[in-house]
Amino acid sequence: MSGVANFADNRGLPTLREWMDEGYKTIKYYDTNYSEWLGIRESIKTTTVKPSGTVSILAGESPGVHWTPGGKYFMRTIRFGNSDPMLPLFKMANYKVEAASENPETTSVVYFPIKSESKRAEKDVSIYEKMALAAYAQRYWSDNSVSVTISFNPETESEAVGTVLHLYDGQLKTVSFLPSGNFTYPQMPYTQITEQEYEDEGTLRLFPIDFSGVYAGMAADAIGEAYCTTDACEVRLIKENANG
Repeated sequence: MSGVANFADNRGLPTLREWMDEGYKTIKYYDTNYSEWLGIRESIKTTTVKPSGTVSILAGESPGVHWTPGGKYFMRTIRFGNSDPMLPLFKMANYKVEAASENPETTSVVYFPIKSESKRAEKDVSIYEKMALAAYAQRYWSDNSVSVTISFNPETESEAVGTVLHLYDGQLKTVSFLPSGNFTYPQMPYTQITEQEYEDEGTLRLFPIDFSGVYAGMAADAIGEAYCTTDACEVRLIKENANG
């Protein structure tokens, strides 16, 4: 399950609880039936909430039980190697492209204007609400430990860390805390912008990207690990020569 914070903001906690309960019952129903069919014990753990940062944000949703870092409108920066064949396409489409501050000789940064379904950014939500949502997901959905890092304002919420740990004692299996500051550095992954800035940078300035070259094989294919990794092995089949 992902996009939990967006769902709670847009549909409300009662609806979220209803969906969690109905989903959990459905999963347990199938687990019971398949376990009986296979003649094995029923599963102890069937549900989870993982961080899901990249996958969720790619789909325009909030990651896991976290709120979206950039809120409704933000700039998402992605780094590309200067030799990447995609980079000229972004430049031709008028995306903002800069040399990476940490490695300008080999890397470039592309700015993507994003409009998400989030009503609030992570920094706009209190430590209490973040803990409450994580505990909510742990109680009504997740058998596994809910993966959550609670960010907090070190200037105004430091003393609240002990309080929320006391309030939710026994309701979460694990929890991490991360102080968030007003610090900035060049080319941050997420930068909040206004709706007008989004329109200027996204709707009015950019051109459609011609991906025909990519589909024709211009882009390099990602190369994964072959043979044995930590939890899987790849066995490649070698086709015999038809002539013997």
